[in-house]
Amino acid sequence: MILGKVKKGIFAVQILLLLMFPLLLTGCWNNRDLVDINIATGIGLDRTEEGKLLLTIQIVEPAAIQSTASGKGKGGGAQPEPVFTQCFEGETVFEAVRGMLSIVDKKVFFSAAQVLILGERLLQDGIEEVLDFFQRDHEMDYQMRILAAKDVTPREILEIKNDIDPIPAVYIKETVDNTVARGTVKKTMLIDLIKDIEDRGKQPAIGQISKEGEEKVRTEGTAVIKDGKLAGWLDPYETRGYLFAIGELRSAIVSVPADKGKVAMEIMKAKGKTKVEFENNQPSMLSIKVSVEANVGGYEGTGRLDSPDNLYMLEEKLKEEIKKEIIMALEKTQKEYSSDIFGFGTYVRKFHPQYWKNAEKEWDSIFSNLPAQIQVDAKIERTGIIINPVASGD
Repeated sequence: MILGKVKKGIFAVQILLLLMFPLLLTGCWNNRDLVDINIATGIGLDRTEEGKLLLTIQIVEPAAIQSTASGKGKGGGAQPEPVFTQCFEGETVFEAVRGMLSIVDKKVFFSAAQVLILGERLLQDGIEEVLDFFQRDHEMDYQMRILAAKDVTPREILEIKNDIDPIPAVYIKETVDNTVARGTVKKTMLIDLIKDIEDRGKQPAIGQISKEGEEKVRTEGTAVIKDGKLAGWLDPYETRGYLFAIGELRSAIVSVPADKGKVAMEIMKAKGKTKVEFENNQPSMLSIKVSVEANVGGYEGTGRLDSPDNLYMLEEKLKEEIKKEIIMALEKTQKEYSSDIFGFGTYVRKFHPQYWKNAEKEWDSIFSNLPAQIQVDAKIERTGIIINPVASGD
């Protein structure tokens, strides 16, 4: 039973172990054997009710993985868990990391960590100070995925066990990458978050994670940050509109109404551009321009798709749907959160530096009161080899 659950994760663990070799072979004085270390695959940060920092680490023990895979235990006794979690409280991240050594038997290496999950209490308190440790520590992977936990603690997420992957952090990271392909989560890496925090013309946004039942997670939506603290959330459709606008949408399925049915449009290419129009040396309008190329992925309705009129109609409806989602995201960030996650301020800082010097501190307020012009161009490249729906009878 144990072998069956672990088998799927053996290859992933081997890859993680290979990543460790450069660190372990840089010199003889601090050389460590893999059986003498613990590898952190997932990290969680939150605040306790008392305000202390709560660090949760999901750990893979190479020795236990090797023992489990080979079916051999020490002395025929119970085999150690190959994947487990440990928690420790501290005043700072660094203190909690060092304190963790008092409850684990081997040094913990962080260079193979797949995800960093931030809890709601921490997000509400502020994230800028705790991220300092991750910028300074040489072991951290700057491509590690960052996620904001909604209605669940990081510890609860990292302690999930299922049959999909024996290493929850690997399962979570792959789930994020799959959802990015659907366009409903903001892919945020550590390097992205650090850059956005340092960019005073743009507020950060972090991909959302929540718990789906006892054994699964859902990675959809976005946490909106303002001045280092949680301002609110975007749902999956608002997230997609946001990603369309900033040019970070890679692919998506957008459904549009057609002939008493629906057409599922597969977005193949998407480009988005944001800027701020100026009049008399003052910002007058936010501008968003998006262009997409799409294919018909599925058609549930009546009539044919091959006529120019029908294709034009579908393109217009696709434009309307995309524009609606962009408006939803923009209105929420403007009116509810007053947080410029789109980066309009970055445009102003770059192209209108003199104005920016005086407006920087008030930019989010200015951003919240500017009207917006949204332009969407859509082109359908292919309708597929079937022109009519299967049940149309035409």
